[in-house]
Amino acid sequence: MTTLERMRRALPRRWRARRVRVPTVLQMEAVECGAAALAMVLAHFGRFVPLEELRAACGVSRDGSKASNLLKGARGYGLVARGYRREPSALVDLPLPMVIHWNFNHFLVLEGFRRGRAFLNDPAAGPRVVTDREFDEAFTGVALTFEPGRDFERGGVRRRLMAALRPRLSGSYAALAYVVAAGLLLVVPGLVVPTFSRLFVDDVLVRRAAELVRPLFLAMGSAIVALGALTWLQHRYLLRLETRFAVTTSSRFLWHVLHLPIRFFTQRFAGDIGSRVAINDRIAHLLSGELAASFIATCMAVFYAWFMWQYDRALSLVGMSTAGLNVIALKYFSAKRVHLNQQLLHDRGRMLGTAMAGLQGVETLKAMGAESDFFARWSGYQAKAMGTEQRLRVRSEILSVVPRLLMPLSAALVLGIGGLRVMDGTVSMGMLVAFQALMLGFITPLNKMVDLGSTLQEVEGDIARLDDVLSAPADPPPLSGETPVSASFPRLSGHLELRGVTFGYSPLDPPLIEDFSLSLRPGSRVALVGESGCGKTTIARLVCGLYEPWSGEVLFDGNSRKEVPRGLMTNSFSVVDQEVFLFEGSVRDNLTLWDSTIEEADMVRAATDACMHDEISARPGHYHGPVEEGGRNFSG
Repeated sequence: MTTLERMRRALPRRWRARRVRVPTVLQMEAVECGAAALAMVLAHFGRFVPLEELRAACGVSRDGSKASNLLKGARGYGLVARGYRREPSALVDLPLPMVIHWNFNHFLVLEGFRRGRAFLNDPAAGPRVVTDREFDEAFTGVALTFEPGRDFERGGVRRRLMAALRPRLSGSYAALAYVVAAGLLLVVPGLVVPTFSRLFVDDVLVRRAAELVRPLFLAMGSAIVALGALTWLQHRYLLRLETRFAVTTSSRFLWHVLHLPIRFFTQRFAGDIGSRVAINDRIAHLLSGELAASFIATCMAVFYAWFMWQYDRALSLVGMSTAGLNVIALKYFSAKRVHLNQQLLHDRGRMLGTAMAGLQGVETLKAMGAESDFFARWSGYQAKAMGTEQRLRVRSEILSVVPRLLMPLSAALVLGIGGLRVMDGTVSMGMLVAFQALMLGFITPLNKMVDLGSTLQEVEGDIARLDDVLSAPADPPPLSGETPVSASFPRLSGHLELRGVTFGYSPLDPPLIEDFSLSLRPGSRVALVGESGCGKTTIARLVCGLYEPWSGEVLFDGNSRKEVPRGLMTNSFSVVDQEVFLFEGSVRDNLTLWDSTIEEADMVRAATDACMHDEISARPGHYHGPVEEGGRNFSG
């Protein structure tokens, strides 16, 4: 028996089965588990705070966040936050929910205990349950508790999927209205066919009115032609709309990524960010196809339900009961599917990012004989992703099977009840045939709506990952340099000055560089020497504008770097960092970055200044010679 279980049995019954439920907030990057855990606690008390805001409030940096910073962030929102160092057995008398430290490298939310199990809400994996023994082994002894204080205010907006989709529809409402209008017109031939079926059975087959055969078949043929034409028109415009959405959303996303500050990339896998670009195509398909089709299906279901009700109310209740059971099944599985899909996307991103990082550094792996270690790490991420995908597929398959089971069941009930009503003369044979057609027309769009509900649950994770990027603040736009350079900046002479610069990676921790000053005259050289991690590279990145100092200024020729037009800065300033990357292409492509307007003479002059012209000229193809990715066919 664990110490936690012994302690719990000694407590009154009201303490033995305490549990609260908190909304799930999944982390988007490896180092923000603490901020995501605090977001869950705040949401539990009624304060919904975006994760990007909590990153700053909790001082999340490239090294993660500390428990003390989580307490500071919570107090900033009016919570009474306390930190404890306790044994597992002493947690039962602390208020819930609490944030605990897990395996010495992770923060998660403890929701409570019940029947020898601990209920956790993990920012990396969603809700899960562990045994007391597992809890004893993983809990590190650090617990943070939170309670609303006098300054705490409920507020914020819970994240809603439709609210996130609405901005993406901006400018496309007219096209969507056209598609929806074409879809609504499809209701007319859909309702005409059951009516003709009723006339055919009751009048032609039963009453033997042969003179109606030709007009009925002509009318039904016309309805089928109209149905085909309207369907073709609808799908044609849906395809155009999908292409437009895909191009605009992908372009907007990648443009925003290119303008994000460097700190955004230091906390994420490159492969994870790259995988999110492809998500835009899926969202485009959803907006232009499934979402519009769902709205049309809703309208069609309403029309069919009304006509069914006019035919026979008892039979209509059978169809509507089927609809209700579908909705109940969707609601039952919805929350867990959303969390599992978000977790799956997160796991796949980490797996892809790890694979890309390993393949890019494959020479280092082979030189160190670390292939097995790398494979073990990658396979761990793969196993986690596959496990999550299997759990998601089980719930998806159950959800997809429900309509397939209910549809033949409802058809059998309609035949059975309808047959009895035909025999007692309440409805005619033609009315039963027509009702079956209406029933099919009612259930088919209803199943589409259930499928869309399932898709929306999966897409919610995609939207969250896209908005994680789009909500990140971009760097302020630099001066465009539209004013002629010679008017105020004839030429940068090379005078560099750092005046009282202070900078750190976490606003809640002491700065890494404090009140640093440096002045370099044109033509002079300086070497910054120090131990690893003292800030040498950080100072270089402050100079070139990758980081913004907390205080102080970076001056070029006595002017703040922000006041220097970007064109002048890029033409006067060069940086060679520790991570040089060459693109696959030609030497010219890498030197000009595919800018065909750069003259050959200017390119050769730049290569000569960099002492590379002789090396390039000695290679096959010279400036048009091939360059492999990462410069693998270059030495040095």
